[in-house]
Amino acid sequence: MATVETVLSSIFSTIPELHSGQLGLLAGLLVGVLYWHEYRRSSLGFLTGCYLLALGIVPASTRGLIVVQSKPWYFCSFLILTSLGAIGGHAVWRRVSQLIRSRAPTVRHQTSDHEAGSRSHQNRT
Repeated sequence: MATVETVLSSIFSTIPELHSGQLGLLAGLLVGVLYWHEYRRSSLGFLTGCYLLALGIVPASTRGLIVVQSKPWYFCSFLILTSLGAIGGHAVWRRVSQLIRSRAPTVRHQTSDHEAGSRSHQNRT
């Protein structure tokens, strides 16, 4: 039986790799939250900024980014995967809610037409 420790040690060979992946996951979640709350440009700007900082293209103090810049592959892959998952989830959520809203009025109209017909039938008796 595999434990969490054995699974993580098979994926990440060092602790900085693990922390780099965790930071990428958290940054991707933040991108997703921003995108979900209609801050699309800000979320994509934040995604781009994090990606460029991780690769070392944009200059920044290395004191805070030493873990990320030492293993940028883990950070960037978790950042991109989490961001795409959140943005894709938002697209699916909007599509499903639009389908539900488009079907709901037709059901209400059929119900109200049926009720109106039964009322007029009751008035005849």
